[in-house]
Amino acid sequence: MITPSMGNLNVGHHHGVKVNVLAGDQLFAFAGDQGQAARVMLLADSNAHVIPTFDHPMDYAVAISEAVIQQFTRTGINGSINVNTMLGWRHNGTTACCVFEGAMQPRLLDADHFYVALGSGKLSADPFIRFVVDTFCTAGQPSVREAVFLATWVVQHVIDTNSGGVAPPIRMVTIQDVGGQFVARQLPVEEIGEHQQAIESAAEALRTWRDNFQNGAGEEPAAEPPPVPQ
Repeated sequence: MITPSMGNLNVGHHHGVKVNVLAGDQLFAFAGDQGQAARVMLLADSNAHVIPTFDHPMDYAVAISEAVIQQFTRTGINGSINVNTMLGWRHNGTTACCVFEGAMQPRLLDADHFYVALGSGKLSADPFIRFVVDTFCTAGQPSVREAVFLATWVVQHVIDTNSGGVAPPIRMVTIQDVGGQFVARQLPVEEIGEHQQAIESAAEALRTWRDNFQNGAGEEPAAEPPPVPQ
């Protein structure tokens, strides 16, 4: 959903693309002001060629942040930056993902902090993200396929519970190792639909557990563990 406004008053509900694959297999997503986000996207798209010149992913992220802030300042935006973005890219044989929060301040995601929600759905998304991460990511970062499933579930949850700010269809982009080469792509509707069906399967499994629990199956004493070989 893209919501135009007059001051602090939302005046519309439009559909638009908010995730993209950019030049150099970069991933881009945004929340907030559409016009400001478009300028960030254009800047990243036109500077993909300089990524290999940076020693560390944060150096590229800072360069993007500095360039955006300077450009906004020249056109009078100054302290009223109203866009949160995410950018993912290939970097020297690996990948990086950065969220630009507040006034375009970069924060790299890592193995211990690998998820974030942006935009008007954040209040609904964050508690549910905590649930799915605690349930499915006990061993650390999920695989790309598992992450797509969990992201689909989170976005669907937000659509269902925060209908005034987030709307279908779900769109998603990924970057993953394909034959030793990191490749970015936009997921087709059919693939996202498979994950939505998997969500219903997970819900059905929980309902089956509930039924078994209500029938007393969950009250049976646990079996004694087998003896440890001596």
